[in-house]
Amino acid sequence: MLDQLLQMVKEYGENEVVQNPAVPNEQNNAVMSEASYAVAGTLQQAIANGNVQELMGLFQQEENVMSNPLAQQAQGSFVENITSKLGIDGNTAKGIAGSLLPMIMQTLVKRTNSTAPEDSGFNISSLIGSLTGGGQQGGLDIGNIISQFTGGGNSGGGGLDLNNIINQVKGNNEQQPGNSGAGGLMDMIQGFFGK
Repeated sequence: MLDQLLQMVKEYGENEVVQNPAVPNEQNNAVMSEASYAVAGTLQQAIANGNVQELMGLFQQEENVMSNPLAQQAQGSFVENITSKLGIDGNTAKGIAGSLLPMIMQTLVKRTNSTAPEDSGFNISSLIGSLTGGGQQGGLDIGNIISQFTGGGNSGGGGLDLNNIINQVKGNNEQQPGNSGAGGLMDMIQGFFGK
């Protein structure tokens, strides 16, 4: 799933980054890496911090995705990173973020919720799995948990202890070093974009 997200960023980045004269050509891949990391890293951090309501809210909000706090956090993180790390002008960074991040987030949410065969690789369970080191963590079936949470409009009730689930996921990730750390995620992303 992470590869599909990165491919999406690469496709959208062609117009918004590569064809943007305000972005030096030698920084195109770095800017797209930062866009990918802003999205994936924000979602990964939400999982690690147990922000299940915001995460699920994001994927239940197809129309106005950027009003979700996680989408706003990803956008802000992207602007901050490309200005501080890459020296991109603040106005240019805001312009790229204002067009690229909404496209990425909107498409990610729509394709994750889609039942079309071509979108079968996009689902919340594989997204969480790719950000936590695998779909099934030490006997913890994330897909089943998420389907319980999202099925039939269930907003987390029915005896489902989401904080306990997130703590189990976090505990399992701590036993698998390198799978969910920020450095490991950014290394994977930079590898995709050729650093």
